[in-house]
Amino acid sequence: MIFGDSSLILKHSDSGTKIHFNAFDALVGWKQEALPPVEVPAAAKWKFRSKPFQQVILDYDYTFTTPYCGSGTVEINSEHGRGAISGEGSGNLHWEDCEEQIDVVALASKEPILFYDELRVDGVLMRLRDTRMHCVFGCSTKPVITRESCWREATFQALSSKGYPVDSAAYNDPSAISQWLPIVLHRTQKLIVPNKM
Repeated sequence: MIFGDSSLILKHSDSGTKIHFNAFDALVGWKQEALPPVEVPAAAKWKFRSKPFQQVILDYDYTFTTPYCGSGTVEINSEHGRGAISGEGSGNLHWEDCEEQIDVVALASKEPILFYDELRVDGVLMRLRDTRMHCVFGCSTKPVITRESCWREATFQALSSKGYPVDSAAYNDPSAISQWLPIVLHRTQKLIVPNKM
């Protein structure tokens, strides 16, 4: 089931800069990445016992893991109405790679992380794709949004070979899990919020 009308919108009113998250753009990223399906040991046993007409063939990534970390638009106020420039890297909305990082320790004591989720296929795979955004307002300069994306992933077999528990119940705390999973990709980008359009 897709909740296509659900979204999260972060908008800077002065500039018209809008960052939003929605299911359809996330699914586009999933389709383009086209990860292979995750093989679960129990599925092989079930396939062996079932009749051919009962078998469901999943030849796609049914976990729906996506590289999506938000969409962006800049709404332009003009004498002839209101328009929008959309997409990453177009118009005045341009994310650029940078070395700065979000000071998570400073944030942890004041503000909780509100949106958090992870994927676990028990006995097979653990995958965590984390995107965090941070912006300090009130400075004399233009606001800068820092976006950190960190992908972590490991099989249960790889984790157990490093001495971590094999029981899936030991992996209920995403903060602890993130310390055990190796980093597959880490990228930090910044967006300088444009002046009022």
